[in-house]
Amino acid sequence: MDLNELLVDVKEILAADGNYDNLSNKEIYTPSIQVDRRNVYFILHQTNSDGIIEKSLVVYENRLTAGDFDAEESLTDQDSTLLVGALNEPNNVALAKRFQWMRPTSRRNYKYTFGLGDRLGNASNAHLRLFKGRGIMPVLAQQSIRELVLMHRTNTDVFQSASWAVFEEGFTYGWGADGDHVKTPYEVDYAVKIGCSMITLDCTEEIDNDIVTLNDDDLDKRFNQLDPDQIKYFNDTYLNKTFDLGNGRSVKFTKHDVEESALTFYGAILFAAGIYKKFVVPYNLDFEISMDETPYQTTNPNHFFFANELHRRGITPVTMAPRFYGEFQKAIDYIGDTKRFEREYVIHEAIAEHFGYKLSIHSGSDKLSVYEIIGRVSKEHGWHVKTAGTNWLEALRVIAHKDPDFMLELYKFAYENLDDVKAFYVFNAQTDGTAPKPEDMNKENVMDLLDNDDARQVLHTMYGSIMNLKHNYHYVYRDKFWNILLKNQALYDRYLNIHIAEHLDLLQGVVKTKKEAQEKNEPKTDISKESNQELEEAAIK
Repeated sequence: MDLNELLVDVKEILAADGNYDNLSNKEIYTPSIQVDRRNVYFILHQTNSDGIIEKSLVVYENRLTAGDFDAEESLTDQDSTLLVGALNEPNNVALAKRFQWMRPTSRRNYKYTFGLGDRLGNASNAHLRLFKGRGIMPVLAQQSIRELVLMHRTNTDVFQSASWAVFEEGFTYGWGADGDHVKTPYEVDYAVKIGCSMITLDCTEEIDNDIVTLNDDDLDKRFNQLDPDQIKYFNDTYLNKTFDLGNGRSVKFTKHDVEESALTFYGAILFAAGIYKKFVVPYNLDFEISMDETPYQTTNPNHFFFANELHRRGITPVTMAPRFYGEFQKAIDYIGDTKRFEREYVIHEAIAEHFGYKLSIHSGSDKLSVYEIIGRVSKEHGWHVKTAGTNWLEALRVIAHKDPDFMLELYKFAYENLDDVKAFYVFNAQTDGTAPKPEDMNKENVMDLLDNDDARQVLHTMYGSIMNLKHNYHYVYRDKFWNILLKNQALYDRYLNIHIAEHLDLLQGVVKTKKEAQEKNEPKTDISKESNQELEEAAIK
């Protein structure tokens, strides 16, 4: 790399006075440019011989402070130093000392927040371009421990990928980092130590799901095994009580509701209270509680009971995620009666408003049929929506366009090995005739796999198996997958934005129906035929 030429570029940036449209060096990624007095920072994009963009950090700073950075090359210029370095952790830390917006922040002052779990680690740039001007705070670093294990990643890796994207896109509006679905104090501590601004406490292992299966006699027998003072407290507080939520909305507790709520959730409440005291308060974390990783719906009395018991202990989460009526399966639209969903969601929303937090909608990818309802009902107090698997499927859309044969191979493997992940996910896709058979797929219809619900679930749930399969100590699919995706990053970015825009438009009321959202965001041309340069120029604009 010619550092003398880079020094000329730096002087041109300083002289441009904020207008970088006509810089001579087109390898400078202009959204990343930051000028602080006479100091300059930016990301350089250089395309290698394989057509993959390689990124470097360029810093021009006073020589007395430039030593903070991990330089691969450097050049002295009077009282300043020009250096080039990798997008690594030391350089990220050094930059974040200078630009605080590179660090995640609290969601508390944001009405609308949206989780974007990036399993592969290269989707955040596209998402940030989409979110600029939307009035929605993105939560970029959001990976559960299960997803980290399946993808051989760490929370540090996820955090760094997000933070670098924030700098690269010049995204100064605030972003979040979620220690997602942490279940133990050890996992919470790990999330805290790498800098997460929030945790999502998954209470699954503290929730007694067997209670829901009991008949009334057995339920009553179990309840009466509690200590007498506990029985008295629960009955005095809830039995036959109606709690007014305002606007004509209320929650009433029958005997069944009291006993079911106490026996199912009281252990989880005590667990959440312990985590709150040990971690949330000392580290000033945003606190989300997940009740949704269960096989049974969270009723309105269940939700109120959980929230009220937290409230009595002085705890108000930022968000809470009940398991709503209907099915929020991975990678496909909502399954269920949307009218009933709305009736029950209205009460869930009223409970959240009553106690002062927002609802969180998990497994939110592709749930287009209920987004208009969520956006309309939660308009006053806001919402938090979590997505993740969508990114992986849009990456596969790139693979299907660029190498159909490889995509067919991936689908065949996923289809034939689906039993490997049935313990981890709830989904309808089966290999008994509902999902497309591999022998019926070919180059002409391969793209149909990304629009078929059963095929989407097969491909979504098998991401870890696909990426980690080895033969004779070599990855079978991973390297080829990455080579195709990185060569076509701009195409991937476009697909990501088209799909997530459908979600946001419905949540924000820009459109009213799923059909309108898809028509509005449908590409007007076959974008897979556009050149990488055309796609990159469109992305920056």
